[in-house]
Amino acid sequence: MTTPRRHALEALRHYALSYQESTRQLARHMDLPTVDGTALGEIIWAEYDGSPLSPSRLASRVDLTSGATNALINRLEERGLASRSRESGDRRIVTLRSTEAARERAAVFLDPSTAALEAALDGYDDATLDTVGSVLTRLAAVLPGAGDECR
Repeated sequence: MTTPRRHALEALRHYALSYQESTRQLARHMDLPTVDGTALGEIIWAEYDGSPLSPSRLASRVDLTSGATNALINRLEERGLASRSRESGDRRIVTLRSTEAARERAAVFLDPSTAALEAALDGYDDATLDTVGSVLTRLAAVLPGAGDECR
């Protein structure tokens, strides 16, 4: 017998697996190795979210060393998909940005999914979505290896 808790955790696991597969498909769409496509997706998402990534934050998100992340960023820059800039008052802080070309190519893949996600959420009121968001945040925070990003 499936309990509501078990059902919720299984649904969350299914979503996580589907999300991982979508990052692999984005990488294929962008003609990139999986880790490079995942990194580009993280850069684009962070920009969309209004909090662009530093190389160290990207390294944490894609679980690479700083040296490997630097090589990855170099590859994305060489392909014209990302750039580094120094935007803050503290010129030591590097910010990663996707290029217009990267955003345009990714949009072909991402826009239909974004529209479908928005449509899937349309059936829920704000209070329900706040509850779901709270539950997901709490669950993410207790997983092994969860860092400050999940809290």
